Amino acid sequence: MLVALVSMSFVLPQQPPVLAQREYHRPDLGITLRETRWFDAATGRIERRTTDAAGAPVDPDAVLRAAFARRDTANGRLHPTLAAALVGDGPHEVAFWLRRPAAMPDLRGLIDARVAAGATAEDARRAALAAASAAVGPGNAVFAAAAAAAGAVVVHVDTLTPVVFVRAAAPTVRALAARADVDLAYGTATEWLPEAAVPAGDTEAVVAAWNQWASKTARTDAVHRRGITGAGVKVLVNDTAQVVSSNPFLPPIVVGSGAGVAAHATAVAGILASSHVPHTGAAPGLQQIYSYGGSGDVVAPQAWAWGMSQGISFGNCSWWNGQKGQLQFLDRWFDYTIRQFAVMLFKSAGNQGGGDGAITTPGCGYNMIASGNANDGNTYDWSGDSMSSSSSWVNPLPGHDKPEVTACGTSITTTSTASPWTVAAGSGTSYASPVTCGVAALLAQQNPLLQARPEAVKALLMAGAFHNVEGAAVLSDRDGSGHIDAAASHAALVAGQLHLATLTPASFAGGVYEVQLPLVRNDETRLCAVWFSAADSSYTTDVLQMDLDLTVWNGPSLVAAAAGIANPFEVVQFTPPATGVYTARLQVQQFLGSSEPFALAWVTRRNAATNAVAIGGNPVPGGVVTYQFSDPYHPNGSYLAALSLTGSPATVPVGPNHVFDFGFDIVTELSLSLPGFAGVYDANGQASAVLALPDFAWLTGFPVHCAVLTFDAQVPGAVEETSPVATFVIQ
Repeated sequence: MLVALVSMSFVLPQQPPVLAQREYHRPDLGITLRETRWFDAATGRIERRTTDAAGAPVDPDAVLRAAFARRDTANGRLHPTLAAALVGDGPHEVAFWLRRPAAMPDLRGLIDARVAAGATAEDARRAALAAASAAVGPGNAVFAAAAAAAGAVVVHVDTLTPVVFVRAAAPTVRALAARADVDLAYGTATEWLPEAAVPAGDTEAVVAAWNQWASKTARTDAVHRRGITGAGVKVLVNDTAQVVSSNPFLPPIVVGSGAGVAAHATAVAGILASSHVPHTGAAPGLQQIYSYGGSGDVVAPQAWAWGMSQGISFGNCSWWNGQKGQLQFLDRWFDYTIRQFAVMLFKSAGNQGGGDGAITTPGCGYNMIASGNANDGNTYDWSGDSMSSSSSWVNPLPGHDKPEVTACGTSITTTSTASPWTVAAGSGTSYASPVTCGVAALLAQQNPLLQARPEAVKALLMAGAFHNVEGAAVLSDRDGSGHIDAAASHAALVAGQLHLATLTPASFAGGVYEVQLPLVRNDETRLCAVWFSAADSSYTTDVLQMDLDLTVWNGPSLVAAAAGIANPFEVVQFTPPATGVYTARLQVQQFLGSSEPFALAWVTRRNAATNAVAIGGNPVPGGVVTYQFSDPYHPNGSYLAALSLTGSPATVPVGPNHVFDFGFDIVTELSLSLPGFAGVYDANGQASAVLALPDFAWLTGFPVHCAVLTFDAQVPGAVEETSPVATFVIQ
């Protein structure tokens, strides 16, 4: 059986000549652009060509910047949504984004420098908060005074960003927007709505026990078994109300506002951190949850300023403000906050799938992580999973792919506001996003540096999303890069499969930046490179500061390529044709800023291995060794175990996309006929075998390696899961 599985090989298909195409048709801007990117085998580079409506070559970034500048000037520096809404004499609530203060330091650079010098993420971020407050305070105060003098009501003067909220009549808004210190004025929403689309009892799916099904789909339970539960990480639940503090299955709730408690916020908190069995949250080891409730866009800066002062590194927003389908104020505000203060927003993608499918604000920006909603179908081995029909998926900009990832948020049972303290909460992207946020907490417990490197968290989550729910395996419309796999992302982090850098124009020798990757033949691999938008004045042009394309090379041979046009990431998936050191080559197409945080993560099928081998007995010549094989995701499934005396870096390919981390030798061949080394797991996904060691003294000191795989007996070569190698040494 193993020989049959090993015999399967993978041949890389020819790369298509065209990697990406985009047509950008904006009658409101008076432009039509057509952009194509392709790999040129002669130069080994990804080439880029953009033409206007007449077919003439143009510089797309320059054209877009000029077009948006013309638009904003014509609109009197009013965002188009505000310009269209600014009619009549009634009061309008407006967020004025002011020009960058001259005294504003590089806040992200300050955080990185302090962390490099040994500071915690919390302390480094607090230093950045103080620096930001000192920089924006004077300018914000001047504008607020001018607004009040003009008769406007000053609703909120932000302490961390160059933003002032006012309420004023249309003529006053236009007059204030004309001030030289204003970058752009945005209409703001005064109400937030929870994004739980489907109430409990809906026919979309049968109510499922959270830990029994959905957590196994996300593989969070596998990470919990490794002793990682989110301890030491601080997370904010920013919702339309507070999380109830009396639920015994939630950690202590640290409250930041006076809003009343509500079921939606409490359900989100439970999906994130419930300790109930079996309705266990993604990160049940969180020692507290920071809760800030309220409604209206003006609340978000206050909630996150409070949360960051408390030390949070991640926050979840499972609400929307009624805006969708394009970049609005809160999209920009969160992009700025993520980039400058090294935190991460986890946002529900939206429940507009039954309508226009638009991603909802504040999930439309470049830097945050928007989660789509999948239905696990009560098949925790992934066999019956599908996307919820209500999950949003339409990109806010051409080529700006959303959602980034997907998690199960359909028919969720979780924490409630009253006894018996759990309830069938319903469905929606509201309940998918906290799963993703909880997985981030697991990763950050494993490596606390990630509490100040949100781009690394995003790269690990997207690279680990091997579970393809629909469409293309790498990146598709409705599930993004795929359903998150906490076990795979975590194992890759433990293995050090993460490269972090701060890129500058000088980083690109010959226009490229390279990272070396040790990869194994037949071990299917996903790479994800992530950077951020700066969200300063140039952000209003919808042009990223940095644009990179990705190729992966095995010596002189190209094995994978990606060339997104409007994404702050690139992701590829391929099967290495040989064991060796590969090169990930990031080719710069544009670099407008001075420095950009950057992360590259690579996750392999070996990292996704969740089977286990436990060894017991007496490993001496003539002794008996016991083996316990387990696969919690395939009870009653078929398994095959093997032994080897040949350790890593030798490998045995098993099926097209998996390997065992040992070599095929005579012991491997003999082990295939040992009793108990092949068979069917029991209803709990368990099986066992006994190995009698020969009574030869010369065996002392030999290491014996063992691994087990699960396969579909009806499909030859179809490997479902593999295990890491377990080893004992004959004493």
